[in-house]
Amino acid sequence: MSSATTILDDCNDPDSHRVTILAPTPHDAEVCRKILHEENVAAEFVSSMHSLVARIRQGAGVVLIAQEFLTGESLEYLRMAMRSQPSWSDVPIVILLNSRESSSEQIADWLSLGHVTLLERPLRIALFVSTLRSKMRDRERQYAVRELLRRAEEANRSKSAFLANMSHEIRTPMTAILGYADLMEGLIENEEAIGYLKTIRRNGDFLLAIINDILDLSKIEAGKLAISSEPFSLVALLDDVSSILSVRASERGIDLILDYQTPIPKSIKSDPKRLKQILVNLIGNGIKFTPQGSVSVTVDYQTESSSAGRVRNDNATGTLRFRIRDTGIGMSREQQRRLFKPFSQGDERVNRQYGGTGLGLAISRRLANMLGGDIEVESVEGQFSQFTFSIATTEVVPSSANQSQPSNGLPNANSLDDEVRIEGRFLVVDDRRDIRFLSKRFLSSAGATVEEAEDGRAAVDWVRQAMVERREPRLILLDMQMPRMDGYQAARELRRMGFAGPIIALTADAMQGDMTKCLRAGCNDYLSKPIDKSAMLRKVSDLLLESST
Repeated sequence: MSSATTILDDCNDPDSHRVTILAPTPHDAEVCRKILHEENVAAEFVSSMHSLVARIRQGAGVVLIAQEFLTGESLEYLRMAMRSQPSWSDVPIVILLNSRESSSEQIADWLSLGHVTLLERPLRIALFVSTLRSKMRDRERQYAVRELLRRAEEANRSKSAFLANMSHEIRTPMTAILGYADLMEGLIENEEAIGYLKTIRRNGDFLLAIINDILDLSKIEAGKLAISSEPFSLVALLDDVSSILSVRASERGIDLILDYQTPIPKSIKSDPKRLKQILVNLIGNGIKFTPQGSVSVTVDYQTESSSAGRVRNDNATGTLRFRIRDTGIGMSREQQRRLFKPFSQGDERVNRQYGGTGLGLAISRRLANMLGGDIEVESVEGQFSQFTFSIATTEVVPSSANQSQPSNGLPNANSLDDEVRIEGRFLVVDDRRDIRFLSKRFLSSAGATVEEAEDGRAAVDWVRQAMVERREPRLILLDMQMPRMDGYQAARELRRMGFAGPIIALTADAMQGDMTKCLRAGCNDYLSKPIDKSAMLRKVSDLLLESST
């Protein structure tokens, strides 16, 4: 129908119930129209390959095309349109063959377009109609999949919004609870009262761990949890984990043993945050479920040559393997089968006696998978449990000798706080008075002069006046979720005004992408709530140093 006028049936049927036809001649188009009209099949007729491709990109139902149009540039144009379809779409194409014999190469080329069916001319009406109806049913199923993906996408958007709001609503008061407990501890000398504050702090940390588990699982399921790759000292990381958990083990009368079975590289590349998260979870579980005895952690490192086939990361040069073995309550086979399922623990008795959400092991296994490894479990009820997990690594600095127990040469948080000194005027912006007060105390304790603003609009007005008076702040701490004007809008406005100092975003860090959003708005870095005093002072000090060079 290369020279004919386009014929369009006037119908309201959805695309999945309509056939788009590029017929060879006006006569053939009229024959097809009559046949399909009598069979109650909706059809539209186009006059060129360009129009046909346009309909495919709009979501055509079934395409009927004559062989004459499938040559040269026209064929490649159609092929490009088929390749650019969304993942749910595979438009059925019915090709009308002419009476001349086609070569096997031509047929193979046409079939490579995708969902293709060949029909010979002259048409057999029953076969012609049944083929088109079958393809329309196929297309209808694809449209149903598209709609399912759209309920799923909307649900993910709603879940992300809910998590962001929930994270902010919970983490903001948690900042006040934990921060004020720290402040009070420095003002009280009564040992009993200090013990009560430590109980508040310990249970606050426990609640925060539950929140983090729920958010981490949601990030993983949404595919929004990013894994980094950076060089770090494994010995220092294990030293840090050991110092964190040795106190917990000591309180329960449990021995915590760390043993290196092979030489360990001085520096490796992986994600230290997620590796630490797995270790703290597995070792912490071992301590929690061990009434008496010990929890041992053995570490070994194997290069590719000695662990062939075990490393999944093509860029990795070795595999780190950890075995965490306890002398605790153990598990039955049935309990082990349920162990890595979200919100699942061994049984209700375990949940009542030991607490927890049942998320830690599910998250740990998924993190291990993302790091190029896995977690396996071996246990005998009433005797022991052993978790073995591996990760793929890139060796940065090779080992020189066997390591023994690592030395704890890291300064503690309090000494770091005492060493950080900052001077000048700072602005803290948050709609919560208690958070402003807490941040002000943290900064003031290090030597800063601190001003406050209760929302983004007030902050912008304050900075504008301060710039006129040439007394703008050296640094701004900016909450991202506030009424009137939120932190993202405020950061963009501050940068438009010409404020060049560092801006640190305070965010609930609900889903991956928060940091990117903050940076795009004009922030230099961000801090997650609850605010940690040491992390805040180090971040502020580092940014001030960078801005002065």
